[in-house]
Amino acid sequence: MKLEQLFYNGQLHACFQKAQLQQDSPFAQQVIALYERYQLANIPRYTMREEQAIERADETYVEQDEVLAIREITEEEQFVARTRQLEERARTGTDQERAQSFFTQAQLFLFAHHYEESVHCFLQAVKYNPNKAVYYGLAAQTMQRLDYTPFEILGYLERAIDLDEQNARWHWNRALILVELYKSLQHDAFLEQALIALEEALACCRHEQKSLKGAIENTLENMRQYIF
Repeated sequence: MKLEQLFYNGQLHACFQKAQLQQDSPFAQQVIALYERYQLANIPRYTMREEQAIERADETYVEQDEVLAIREITEEEQFVARTRQLEERARTGTDQERAQSFFTQAQLFLFAHHYEESVHCFLQAVKYNPNKAVYYGLAAQTMQRLDYTPFEILGYLERAIDLDEQNARWHWNRALILVELYKSLQHDAFLEQALIALEEALACCRHEQKSLKGAIENTLENMRQYIF
């Protein structure tokens, strides 16, 4: 894939690697400068490929079962005890245990609309276990609620897609960010790649994922105003 195509498709890590081999190119120099400006090298890279959890029809993952169970607790004392256990696991557990604890805490903060704390915990989950696509993906989704730049968000989505290229949601999220870049920068290439990402999302969407498929199709419908 050409350097320009990687960039407009939001594959910034792959684009940066290729740009380093073409540093005599002005476009490559711009890519390197952007990558360094937004400190995208700080985004953890996965260390191994493992089987990824499949998004269920209700739009949840097995990694979210713990937070769903905690939210069903009605007694305050029991709820406080469970959250303290999470905090203790985040301090003293194995890296995988710490990652899952931060991931669960991130969602508790998210449900409470504490977005900054939520993003912080999602990024800690990625740090301690950089091999789960859902950690990267939900981190990116939450970053969209705050003042993170599209390039930072794309950096996390790229990792999620690299780890789980059959996940329709991550392709859809990438398309949304590319549309945002198109609207702000008015470069048609972003829109073209967003359409491709949406096609990939639909191709990956399973029959039972009716809600997600509807959201993707709605995004395609809304994009007609930019195409015609």
